[in-house]
Amino acid sequence: MGLAVKLGFPQPAYPRVLPASTSKNKSKNSTLIQLSPTTQKPNGSKFPSLVSVDETRKRFQIQPLIDILYGCEDMGSVGKVKSVHGLVLKSELSDRDLLVVLNHVANAYSKCSDFDTARRVFDEMPVRNIFSWTVMIVGSTESGLFLDGFKFFCDMVDSGILPDKFVYSAVVQTCIGLDCIKLGEMVHAQVVVRGFASDTFVSTSLLNMYAKFGMVENSCRMFNSMTEHNKVSWNAMISGLTSNDLHSEAFDQFVRMQKEGIKPNLYTLISVSKAVGKLGNVDKSKIVHSYASGLGMESSVLVGTALIDMYSKCKSVSDARSVFDFNFTSCKTNPPWNAMISGYSQSGHSQEALEHFVRMCVNNIQPDKYTYCSVFNAIAALKCLRLGKEIHGMVLKSGVEMKVTSISNAIANAYAKCGLLKDVQKVFDRIEERDLVSWTTLVTACSQCFEWEDALIVFSKLREEGFTPNEFTISSVLVACASLCFLEYGQQVHGLLCKAGLDSEKCIESALIDMYAKCGNIDEAQEVFERISEPDTVSWTAIISGYAQHGLVEDALELFKRMEQMGVKANDVTLLCVLFACSHRGMVDEGHYHFHQMEKSYGVVPKMEHYACIVDLLGRVGRLNDAMEFIERMPIEPNEMVWQTLLGACRVHENVELGEIAAEKILSVTPESSATYVLLSNTYIRTGSYEDGLSLRDVMKDRGVKKEPGCSWISVNGRIHKFYAGDQQHPEKHDIYAKLEELRVKLKSMGYIPDLRYVLQDMNLVGKKGDAWMSLLNRKD
Repeated sequence: MGLAVKLGFPQPAYPRVLPASTSKNKSKNSTLIQLSPTTQKPNGSKFPSLVSVDETRKRFQIQPLIDILYGCEDMGSVGKVKSVHGLVLKSELSDRDLLVVLNHVANAYSKCSDFDTARRVFDEMPVRNIFSWTVMIVGSTESGLFLDGFKFFCDMVDSGILPDKFVYSAVVQTCIGLDCIKLGEMVHAQVVVRGFASDTFVSTSLLNMYAKFGMVENSCRMFNSMTEHNKVSWNAMISGLTSNDLHSEAFDQFVRMQKEGIKPNLYTLISVSKAVGKLGNVDKSKIVHSYASGLGMESSVLVGTALIDMYSKCKSVSDARSVFDFNFTSCKTNPPWNAMISGYSQSGHSQEALEHFVRMCVNNIQPDKYTYCSVFNAIAALKCLRLGKEIHGMVLKSGVEMKVTSISNAIANAYAKCGLLKDVQKVFDRIEERDLVSWTTLVTACSQCFEWEDALIVFSKLREEGFTPNEFTISSVLVACASLCFLEYGQQVHGLLCKAGLDSEKCIESALIDMYAKCGNIDEAQEVFERISEPDTVSWTAIISGYAQHGLVEDALELFKRMEQMGVKANDVTLLCVLFACSHRGMVDEGHYHFHQMEKSYGVVPKMEHYACIVDLLGRVGRLNDAMEFIERMPIEPNEMVWQTLLGACRVHENVELGEIAAEKILSVTPESSATYVLLSNTYIRTGSYEDGLSLRDVMKDRGVKKEPGCSWISVNGRIHKFYAGDQQHPEKHDIYAKLEELRVKLKSMGYIPDLRYVLQDMNLVGKKGDAWMSLLNRKD
């Protein structure tokens, strides 16, 4: 009965490494035979030589134990390793054989993620060889104990054992883990001194180290100095270039590799696929795909997934889908499905992403965290709340939401995009281990849902928790500052991001310009803009918008001309800002010109906001009939935004007829729109139809439509104070109303006569001037 069977283990599926003994090996005068510098593990990995062998028969006695330990590693079974360990300790092995087996026992413990026990085995060894030390260095590195790994290396050298190529390779990985290039360079110097510089195995480790530290020139120098290149060295070079964003160079090395007769393997194809995906070059994608197909690797899950991801990043979703349909429609593993769903979502095909997810579920493939994250991103883009809640339910049933932070973040983001701040807060509160993305999502949600003060409160808590905000966090905070006109806080945030070195981030630059402009400091906004070395479309749009909002129309239009001269292409938001500027100055002809050039010159199809801006332009100059004709000629159905704009113009220019048409259109879609009732009521009153105005207000009350009270706010000593029309809740209301009365008296003494046309007074108050003044101060329209 075999040893494995006696121990209760399944026998190894692979053949034994060494041959059976022969009479020649039993010769009394046989010398020590060095079979190989390494002992080959059945799956192909190598370790330094275990021991020189004098007799195959003796070696054969311990080989079954070594084979079983390899099997334990593959299974990750610490219990089975302990069984073998116990048997070894009870066995009467020679010192040499005991050393060999204990080395493998320590290695097996380490590979089974029990490095503490591996270390105890090492500490109790009566004798150690280079293999023993290599196991400790590698095990420390794999367990994240990088400093311990380097100490083992130093102790080994101090004990008089000189490193070999395997030790050097292992300690280079330790230097990478320590993030210490100085130690790496010291190891490199020792490699050169000891004559290992020409060794392909060591050189590959060094070029990989330099690539990891971003020292690409050193990495290329190592590669070019190698006397021999193999697949591993080529892969290290291609991967290193890719990880350092030298994607074009990585592809060139891939082509060069083919010319030198080295066939790529799956790791080569995965690395170059990532590089080409980053390049977004479909032609290069086709070349990589053809190599994968020629080598028969397209159907490999790893390679096929990389190809799908590559095509998706090149915006060629149809090619990505072809790879999927040809190879993975019946695949029962996640990666190809995840890659396809992610590809659809990132390419803006959110509906197709959700449809593919449904097919995945129909095929009984269990979603993982990558699936859910992509799916919730698609839901966020579509604002598909119902489906979002259904899939959220699936996640809750699976019990992974609180355990996997990335899923919770994606769910919170989806709710934020749907405008459900309370749901975002609930998801946030359930996250066990919040990261910066969790906090940023909540800050952004508060800002997007117009709870700007809450956004600043959450931001303060984020910093109290010890998180360092990134550019996305800061951008959302700056939006809140801009919306609150909180210049003081915005300046503090500006100082914070300068210290963090984030002031040159594109999204930060445009957010700063917008914040300063909306807080009334257009000069500072201009200074921020001028400091940008290469302003992009978003930056130009922000400064144009700022000048337009300040009524500096000529400056805004001049900036737009400069933008065009610089070769920066305007987008739909830029053109909206230009139309806004024209509207506020009443520049009808120029506004019409830019509107009609949108599609011709910029390839931008006008959206509802652009149409509303033209209606506003015509309405401001009193051309209401032209505005109505423009609406009737619109190629898309006008929404309430367009009609609301026309209604506002009708109030200003006292056009009841068109005002009634606009109000009817709005109320047919949003009957709860309080602004519509108020605007039409004010139009009636302005034209002298007081009864109709009052009657409409009564209808508004009967239907339960309430207007949100007017609100303003100021910042005093870092605290925001809000004031509502008719507010009786403010703690300092008595002082506030006393100050208002004081101002009323001063205004009256200066001869000011208030405009009471839109004040809907109670009939008992008409004619009472004092009360009319208070009605004006407390009015809610």
